[in-house]
Amino acid sequence: MDISTIPENPLPNNKSPEGTHYEMLSSMPSIFILPTHMSLQTLHETEAKLVKYGGSLTYDIAEAGLILGKISHKKRAVLELRSRGLWTDEILEIGKIPKTSSDSHPEIPSKRQKMSHGQSAGNAPGEIVDLCTDSEEEGDPKFKAQQDSSESMLSTMADGGHKVTVLRLDWLVQSIENAEPLPMTPFLVYQGRKIAAPSATSSQPTIIDNQIKKRAIEDAAKRPAIEKQMIHPRRPREDPEKHSSQRHPPVLYRETTSENDEANPLPPQPDWVRDHVVYACLRSSPLHPPNEEFILQLLKIRRIREFTLDEIGVRAYSTFIAAIAAYPYVVKRPSEITALPGCDVKLANLFAEFQHHKGSTNGEGIVSAAEALETDPILRVLTTFNNIWGVGPKTARDFYYSRGWRDLDDIVEFGWDSLSRVQQIGVKFYDELQQGVSRMESESIAEIVRRHANAVRPDADQPVEAILVGGYRRGKESSGDVDLILTHRDEAVTRNLVVDIVASLEKAHYITHTLYLHVASTHREQQTRPYSGDDGNHFDILEKALVVWQDPDFENSEDYQSSESTQDASNNKKNHNPHLRVDIIISPWRTIGCAVLGWTGDTTFQRDLRRYAKKAHDWKFDSSGIRECTTGGQVVDLEHDGDTWQQREKLVMERLGIGWRPPEERCSR
Repeated sequence: MDISTIPENPLPNNKSPEGTHYEMLSSMPSIFILPTHMSLQTLHETEAKLVKYGGSLTYDIAEAGLILGKISHKKRAVLELRSRGLWTDEILEIGKIPKTSSDSHPEIPSKRQKMSHGQSAGNAPGEIVDLCTDSEEEGDPKFKAQQDSSESMLSTMADGGHKVTVLRLDWLVQSIENAEPLPMTPFLVYQGRKIAAPSATSSQPTIIDNQIKKRAIEDAAKRPAIEKQMIHPRRPREDPEKHSSQRHPPVLYRETTSENDEANPLPPQPDWVRDHVVYACLRSSPLHPPNEEFILQLLKIRRIREFTLDEIGVRAYSTFIAAIAAYPYVVKRPSEITALPGCDVKLANLFAEFQHHKGSTNGEGIVSAAEALETDPILRVLTTFNNIWGVGPKTARDFYYSRGWRDLDDIVEFGWDSLSRVQQIGVKFYDELQQGVSRMESESIAEIVRRHANAVRPDADQPVEAILVGGYRRGKESSGDVDLILTHRDEAVTRNLVVDIVASLEKAHYITHTLYLHVASTHREQQTRPYSGDDGNHFDILEKALVVWQDPDFENSEDYQSSESTQDASNNKKNHNPHLRVDIIISPWRTIGCAVLGWTGDTTFQRDLRRYAKKAHDWKFDSSGIRECTTGGQVVDLEHDGDTWQQREKLVMERLGIGWRPPEERCSR
């Protein structure tokens, strides 16, 4: 629940804002609000609500007796406190047995532990089954102690300021809604006693140190001389040599002074390497860079990181790939890698392995960590699921691990009704949507959409312009889909244009399914998106239609009119033309430069473009325009002097400070 959703006065009308309800938190100890998982705006609103209802707000966590935050796990609470310099010892609940090295789950009742094998009583594997009835045993002294814990908690927190309690933020939200402080037990995350931070020079082992040491000795005694092969519980036992992603030992790179004394010196460093330019939008990256073979290996590793939901790893490999893609020379030594901005010895090790195998095989460089994407049976299944339109890595993992599906047939047979409409369409046309779209097909589709756009706006003083962007504009021979921007100098023409175009194309049977239709831009009069400090994930908010396309003329007639007139006669015939993915985007002329720029570059190029605009100018860039962050979101017009969309895009790039570079040099991957 968000604190911003609480009404300003949740009390009955007969309660005075000056009454005691607005002092209901005055008896609480000093309260610290954890900023974790909160935007700056939400944090300020929460602190304002706390003060308004009489709470004692502190910005020093060391003096707080009560800490509120959007966290729910004890370990995370301890980590948050320690990261802010507050060390504690946990205060155990009444009747709770301290955990020892021989207790695997002493803090969890046996009936609540995870089922580790198979499926029982109709529950999915790994599901936590709660059969505990402690809450019903009101005669139990332990139950009474839990009931009294909320009343005793205040005295515990006030004990000389040496104890601290961490509650979920919901406690504050619901207390304000109920106009009185609620019992804390249901919201309790962690309770501890403040202690001094451990000295870095202390040589005395702690109790925890001794337990860790004892556990390590016990584990070492039980461990066999050779580690057993780890087999996934749901994966069939297979030949380790057949599917192992580590059959080649990694080659570690250690730079030596002899590297720099070789007969062939390193090429001169590009300016962006010498100046340590970390933003991909400030570098030229061609479609086919000199080190493309190595980049393909890194792309596979990045995909594996996506499947493990490792966001930090994905960003790191995106940075690696963008730097290698911009390097204008064939990399010959690992030392060249470490000199690139954003790259480190980890990437140098991967290149050393790549170079080693390239020299020992028939010229084919490989990285063992990348091979798993094609050899590991689980990753192969996750790749198949992820290629379904409407299914991301997280959903793909849910299909595999939670639902137990192993191929598309399993989805159709066991889970069809549980899929969203978009996912059902993605499964239905799976093979066709994987084929991609050629440049010739993209140009043909753009021309058809342009004709329909002008047909639904017959009174426009000049034609609607259609601009192919995305992979097509970067020079790719085949793209995953068609990205097409439509624009017109008169905003009355672009208003609701996407709705009319979709209706016209559906009537002509070009669009078979509309996956997504976004029309918010017309509702806000096609203005640049209002600035908001917490909407960084919404890069594009232009009006758009994401559709499935199929050419209805499977008699191969090139006459547009005949394709529509012959449709009725062809209704009983099967259309063998492939289904394709098409994105139709509408941009007002006022910000067409931002729209074309935002829909042309590769993913990392766009990410760094937003980062650079924020860092260099404190501006927020998206495809609907640019706003200042320091003046409450005032619109910044960088393209007002451009007569064509090409000129306007160039003006945006130059005035942002990234400099002009053609679309073919924005392939940061």
